[in-house]
Amino acid sequence: MTINKLETDPSKGKTLDIVMKKIKHKIVEFMDTDSADALGLSRAILCNDPLLKKMKVLEDNTMLYRNLIAYFSDLFYFQEKISQYQKDFGDIFCELAAHESHANANEAFTVFGEAHRQLSKKQSDSLKNLRPLIADLVTYVDKVVPDTQLTLKKYLDVKYEYLSYCLKLKEMDDEELEYHSLNEGLYRVETGNYEYRLMLRCRQETRQKFVQMRNDVMIKIELLDQKHVRDIAHHLANFASVMKDCLAECSIALQHTQNTPIEIDIIQ
Repeated sequence: MTINKLETDPSKGKTLDIVMKKIKHKIVEFMDTDSADALGLSRAILCNDPLLKKMKVLEDNTMLYRNLIAYFSDLFYFQEKISQYQKDFGDIFCELAAHESHANANEAFTVFGEAHRQLSKKQSDSLKNLRPLIADLVTYVDKVVPDTQLTLKKYLDVKYEYLSYCLKLKEMDDEELEYHSLNEGLYRVETGNYEYRLMLRCRQETRQKFVQMRNDVMIKIELLDQKHVRDIAHHLANFASVMKDCLAECSIALQHTQNTPIEIDIIQ
């Protein structure tokens, strides 16, 4: 009696048939159920994968972030321009005050000039506090999301490979049943069924890899969801607070300019 040791090299199990099945799974994954049934491919689907649904939510969040980036970029650009114009107005009023000999007019132009300079400074200071908002949103869109998408692609590749081995073993089981029903012997079974045992080992190893990657991706996406909820609430609350303080300070700065008489010597 001799024993034939099975050399389980997973690379030997990754045949052309497995590769073609992986390609089929990639196609079927994004098909609707009716189309897959019509093509006879629905058996290969791992239905209702929650990770794909979470990825759809992630893509929707990314679009929301891109819209926010565009909105805040335009808003801050115009706010910066307004700040610059307010400074220019302040400089003009102060220059008029320097050339005005009448005391009341000199004082009025000085008050108006300093008020506009304060408005410019407060707008500029508020922008400094709000700039990190765009930087964080850009980091989320350009770095965090692509990294998560890459991880998900690796997970999907392992999932397709695992499903391919499952499908291959199902086909081999069906083949054995067919030959058994015909009372005929199957050559690979009569010679030790090494191919089937190799596929079993490959499926087992791929399944362990699949489960581990699935857990890792689930945790990563869950943390990303929490970060999205926490960060977007923090940024919007900070934006509202900074704008509120800025407008309140600007209102206070303008209170000293109300009902200020200006007397100018036109002849001069």
